[in-house]
Order: sequence, then C-alpha cells, then structure tokens
Amino acid sequence: MEVLARYEMFVPYVSYLFALVICGAALWKGDRPLRLAALVMIVSWGLSPLVSIGTLVPMDYPVTIIDTNVALLFVWISLRWRRLWCAVLAALTIIIVIIPLVSVADPRIHQYNHLAANNIAAWLQLVVFCVATWLAVRARRRADEGAVRP
Repeated sequence: MEVLARYEMFVPYVSYLFALVICGAALWKGDRPLRLAALVMIVSWGLSPLVSIGTLVPMDYPVTIIDTNVALLFVWISLRWRRLWCAVLAALTIIIVIIPLVSVADPRIHQYNHLAANNIAAWLQLVVFCVATWLAVRARRRADEGAVRP
C-alpha cells in the first residue's frame, strides 16, 4: 500500500516537471496565442495543488472551477486566433472537468481509474503543446525563408 501512495505522489510531480519544461519551451519559442495558452496552463497547474482538497474525494470543487475557467480561456484563444490546437486543448480540459463528474455519478469507478484518466488527459495536453510549439517554430522558419533580405 505504501508503494501505491508513493506512486500517487510521483506521477503528478513528474507531470508538473514535464509541463513546466514543455510550457517553458512554448513560452520561449511560441507565437502570441501559444505563449498565452502556456501561461494559462502553468498558472492552472500551479494553482491546482494549492487549492486542492485532496485525492480521496471524488469531486474537488476548487480544481473543477479552475479547470472550467481554463477550458473557457482555451475556447476564447481558439476563437480569437483561430487555432485548432487550442480547441483540442479546450476539449481535453473539458474532459478533465467531466472525469470527476462521472466518478461522482458512478460510485463503482475506482479512484485509481479516475486518477489514470486524469493523467492521460493531462499528458495528451502536453503532447498538443509540443505539436503547437513545433508548428509555431515551423511557421516562423517558413516566414523567414520567404522574407526579402537587403
């Protein structure tokens, strides 16, 4: 049982470390909407452990409120700058909001399934950030290749 408790604490911290590196790269190399989305993600991932009630409760209301606002911000960024990757981020964030609701509605769902689903959605968000950073760097490189040089 002690091994599972250590694993429960290990996965989020590794995910936070990866998120910080990936979002830092997005802040460094990305365009304006990508930098804004990365900033929103860093702030939300930083606030969530601070306001969390704990993993033993199926519905963590403060974290759900943060995630809902993050999803709305991602929808706004997606509509404002017409970025498909940000719409995917919004969809994954909405899935993260729905996961605890499903756990509350169906008490047969085990806590570890709930945590695993949350982790998978969070890792997919990081994959989307990697793809968006690559697209921003590629677009900037293509724009530089076509630029007129004196």
